[in-house]
Amino acid sequence: NKGAEELLGYKAEEVIGKIHISELYPPGIAKEVMKKLRSPDYGGVGKFTGSEFRVVNRWGEEIPIHLSAAMVYRDGKEVATVGIFTDLRPKLAMERKLQETQMQLLQSEKLRSLGEMAAGVAHEINNPLGGILIYASLLMEDLPLDDPKRADLERIVQEATRCKEIVKSLLEFARQSSPEKEPTDVNRAITEGLLFLENQATFHNIEIIKELDPSLPPVIGNAGQLKQVFMNIMINAADAMNGCGTLTIRTRPSEDGDEVIIEFTDTGEGIPDDVLPRIFDPFFTTKEVGKGTGLGLSMSYGIVREHGGRIEVETEVGKGSTFRVILPAASQGA
Repeated sequence: NKGAEELLGYKAEEVIGKIHISELYPPGIAKEVMKKLRSPDYGGVGKFTGSEFRVVNRWGEEIPIHLSAAMVYRDGKEVATVGIFTDLRPKLAMERKLQETQMQLLQSEKLRSLGEMAAGVAHEINNPLGGILIYASLLMEDLPLDDPKRADLERIVQEATRCKEIVKSLLEFARQSSPEKEPTDVNRAITEGLLFLENQATFHNIEIIKELDPSLPPVIGNAGQLKQVFMNIMINAADAMNGCGTLTIRTRPSEDGDEVIIEFTDTGEGIPDDVLPRIFDPFFTTKEVGKGTGLGLSMSYGIVREHGGRIEVETEVGKGSTFRVILPAASQGA
């Protein structure tokens, strides 16, 4: 019928009497269907109800289906089978979309709760840290340059300074106020971020390819925050490549012009399946102790969401990753 023609890509006259039913299934599936039809365990001998299988269309694509089937008998002998296929692709796509939406809601709630906690913790830690830095610096001033205790005090100052940087990141992560937003040139924000990063040692052996669409529409946003997002993603890409590889940055409008798409593709190690669901979690990092706070991507996720956008990630272990930031174009975000 017409439904089968649309699903499988064949015209009826191309199939009837010319193609064996087994050719419409992946190897071994046709035998499995017949085995179930002849078994009393799947709805009775000669029929079975509701099983998920895959069929193969004329282009070799495997399509998930829901199959119900029955055997046709004549004089007690099997002469044919009748099957009803239901294409499961729309249902599976809806389930994936629902799961993504649920994960985004969960992530947003997690970030909100952790943000409130982080703000309180950061303020409590900041004051004693300031005292440690002041008194350690005063002690150093009283010691001769060759005093062996200076090395210990310098270490205290270094570690306390690092703690203050972490606290600063916590406060930025927890910031609840919405900054001023205005029409923002995404290409300019990327270029300004690159000017700063290209001078850092991590980027010296990284080839940067820019494919920035000059006709890109602006977005309604805060240029400083968006620059921070792009820099965080580029820094993570550089770390993933261990300071050596290619980073390709592309910008383009969506096909309908309603969104601006920014892609950062690296040739790094890729992200393992067990790590991928956690990359936007606050304080999660795969870097060595002292090399990162685990807040960069979390903050980026929160900023992009606050701008009405989203971040998508495609990755393949051993080949690299693409981080895709999608923001409403100015006419949509106004």
